[in-house]
Amino acid sequence: METSVTSNSQRKFWLDNLRWITIILVVIFHIFYFYNNIGGDLAPMFQRLEPNPAVEGGKATVTFAGIFQYSVYQWFMLLLFIVSGMCAKYTLRRKSVKEFLHGRVQKLLVPSTLGVLCVHWIAGWLETYMFLPADVEIPGFVKFFIAVASGIGGLWFCHVLIVASLILALIKTIDKNAKFEALCEKSNIFVGAGLYILMFGAAQILNIPMIATYRMAYFPLAFLLGYYVFTSEKLLAQLKKYGWICLITGIVAGVFYEIKFYGTYYAEYKVLNDWLSILHAWFTAIGILGVAQLLDFENPFTRYMNKAGWGIYINHITILIVFNYLIRGFAVALPVWVIYALELIVALAASIGLWEVLRRIPVLRYVLYGIRNPKAKKEKIDA
Repeated sequence: METSVTSNSQRKFWLDNLRWITIILVVIFHIFYFYNNIGGDLAPMFQRLEPNPAVEGGKATVTFAGIFQYSVYQWFMLLLFIVSGMCAKYTLRRKSVKEFLHGRVQKLLVPSTLGVLCVHWIAGWLETYMFLPADVEIPGFVKFFIAVASGIGGLWFCHVLIVASLILALIKTIDKNAKFEALCEKSNIFVGAGLYILMFGAAQILNIPMIATYRMAYFPLAFLLGYYVFTSEKLLAQLKKYGWICLITGIVAGVFYEIKFYGTYYAEYKVLNDWLSILHAWFTAIGILGVAQLLDFENPFTRYMNKAGWGIYINHITILIVFNYLIRGFAVALPVWVIYALELIVALAASIGLWEVLRRIPVLRYVLYGIRNPKAKKEKIDA
């Protein structure tokens, strides 16, 4: 992934480590998602658990998988957008806005469009095969377009990040003397905490109907705050010292949030836009930015994970859906914890394996990962 600072001597290794660790949490979240009974009015995707009783007005069955999903869903993508904004700040210290946008198109837009058409539609097709009514005749080309839309999966992150990057480029074009940037560098922990109000407001607008992930004010704002506010060295120093207070606040809010909403799908807008959900998400995210500064180190393992994290993020959902489809016949006979363990092993091993192979193949490395440079080991992503 893209270097977090302007030179290696100044590099913020903790940002690199925080990013790949969060990506691993995303993988675990999706593992639980496919075999859990929390979500809308559908039965579990792979029919291992009974449907959520809360859908019929009953009391939801509490599972570890459900608790984990509620515990991370509101903040982990929020955190990735903030971190992406921070990394964009460091990238733009050594690149022009034009170079920055060109890199974003190559590394984000290409994999999330051509990559879906090339590979990830397969996962969408399997989902289409499982959920479309068997007695309804649908032309193959229509199924394909449905499969492409479903195959986007976690790559929605790239789409929103592109929009956020365009907004940033516009602001920088208007603010040519960087006066707003200079003002934001004076931010402190009280400003960081108070931005909860702004995030709450952003959560109420520009939400795409039926697609809860595309929150087109909330996530771009988080990116911009990462760029302008959370790169303030003053704020980062205060978060390093007092971030644990924010984190505890976020965790406590999270407990009440789960008590209030457990059993209601966490991606419904009435949950996403609730003041308690956003309080939990915001203070957990900024608290982690403080505590994660303890991870400011590098070794061969963290260096590799920083590089491979992008491949893991791109690959893991397609791998999980294909794997789950292949084992659907005998999965019902396995304890759920065995399925979870198998999925974790397969998701990580196959994601890394595909990354290592495909990033070395011309055309595919560009289409799937946005890598042009033949020296793939030097390619990084400023996400």
